[in-house]
Amino acid sequence: MKKESTFQILKKVIIGLVLSNLLAFVIYAASALLLVTVFYHDQAGKRDFTPIFIVGVFIFQIAFWICYTRKNSDEFKVIKKDHFSWKEDLKETLSGEGKILLIVMLVLAVIMETSMILYDKYAEIPAQNPIATSLSFMFSLAGVTALRYIPILRTVIACLVTSSLMILQIIWQHSRDFKKWAEPGR
Repeated sequence: MKKESTFQILKKVIIGLVLSNLLAFVIYAASALLLVTVFYHDQAGKRDFTPIFIVGVFIFQIAFWICYTRKNSDEFKVIKKDHFSWKEDLKETLSGEGKILLIVMLVLAVIMETSMILYDKYAEIPAQNPIATSLSFMFSLAGVTALRYIPILRTVIACLVTSSLMILQIIWQHSRDFKKWAEPGR
């Protein structure tokens, strides 16, 4: 198997994240009525959307698995040993596509936080932030009530949680691929 260049991995990561974000929006749009009914069926007046933002993390993880992890899982692993080590695979992932994924997520987190700060200060209608809206599924924890008004911490926590779940998802898929290809009879 030929080693991919950094540019190829970056291209694959960016395309995967864009598609994941779009699919997360579609999944949310399809399930919004159900989510609102489940969380707010007996509540009138002003609503706290924290449960929706927490569910948004899982919606994005499902979309990321469909658009990136599952599509690229066959390319990730070549069986080199007789066993699978989560620790070794974590190191290998973080030195390869995981590092690029984390860098892209950090850049997107900086863009989102900058837009949120600037829109809060200078926009005539602060609620209409197209950049934060477009990145809202990747960093949905930034909107929970406890973090919403703490400027930099909200995006740092959202980025850490989302990126960690993405890396764990990739490693979990590696272990599934190892079990699939290492089973007798293959």
